[in-house]
Amino acid sequence: MKKTYSKLTLGLVALIFLYALVSFLRENWSADEAPGVVETFLAKWALSRARQAEGSAQNPVQPTGENLEEGRRNYEKQCAFCHGMDGKGQSQTTGIQFYPPVPSLLDHPNEMTDGQIQSIISKGIRYTAMPSFAKELNPDEIWKVVLWVRRLSQQPPPKPEPRP
Repeated sequence: MKKTYSKLTLGLVALIFLYALVSFLRENWSADEAPGVVETFLAKWALSRARQAEGSAQNPVQPTGENLEEGRRNYEKQCAFCHGMDGKGQSQTTGIQFYPPVPSLLDHPNEMTDGQIQSIISKGIRYTAMPSFAKELNPDEIWKVVLWVRRLSQQPPPKPEPRP
């Protein structure tokens, strides 16, 4: 009886290994293409697990005009280079290309809590271009950036500046 279970288990492990190998070889690993299904699933799963611990922190900073203005200034200084002034992230046709791509801050505004956004800004995300800003911004400034990030999805799109 034990031999039968051992053989079934070994066969199942071999099938899983074979599937993983084939999936890995068929997966699109190019840095100039959109991630494939397996990579997207694994990245979303890992990121959601990493964000769970920080989800309950509430933003202690009130969204006053002064706090939003300071959050906007810090966002423009520290974040806009990658995420854009409007928060749309990197486009596939213009700008510096990062892999994984810089996400839009507008696509899913309620997907993360303020605490999760604060944690990402403070700690960064390993193996991506998202650095930690804990040395550049104090905790109060980071919470003000969180206010501005939340505000980005409520802003009308910026008007293009007239050319001379």
